[in-house]
Amino acid sequence: MDTLKKIWKYISTILSYSALVILIIIGIIFTLYVVDVKVQESKGGTAKPLFGAYVIISGSMEPNIHVYDVIISKRVDPSTLEVGDVITFHSNDTRFYGETVTHRIVEVIDSKKGIYRTKGDANNVEDEALTVGENIMGKVVMRIPQLGRVQSFIATKGGWFIVILIPCLCVISYDIVKIMKLVGKKGKQKLENKKE
Repeated sequence: MDTLKKIWKYISTILSYSALVILIIIGIIFTLYVVDVKVQESKGGTAKPLFGAYVIISGSMEPNIHVYDVIISKRVDPSTLEVGDVITFHSNDTRFYGETVTHRIVEVIDSKKGIYRTKGDANNVEDEALTVGENIMGKVVMRIPQLGRVQSFIATKGGWFIVILIPCLCVISYDIVKIMKLVGKKGKQKLENKKE
């Protein structure tokens, strides 16, 4: 029984520290994001984030990027992009006007102005509209396979309940049990002290 308690304590300590580290990292990233946006606004530029995360919802980039993969895009100077780079941009294409799209650059029309022709790897034809620099959110620097499934699951009522509410209730219950044990021990000590 003591071995199980030690194992549980060890696991809960690791999970607690992991959660703390994750929260600190999220806090740092959020702070950097806010600072970056404010700096961009003060310079009169558009407030495009330094990094952006996007869930892929179509198969247009198969087999390199799959549906439900999360891609991380880094803001870059549009004039530095080359053929073969995968970029995330707000589309001017009449089929997806204004939507955020991730496709590969297949032709550089004007690198100084940042005008490119793009195409999804799985698509037979190039995108109808050209991509312009002001619409480019960034160049894809990382792909996290299937992480979008977690977001989709959490977005459901049952997923939110399972992923957020139940763990919170477990942590609160665990803390209440620890407090009750401490109160019980202090009560016993007081009784023993009175008897002496």
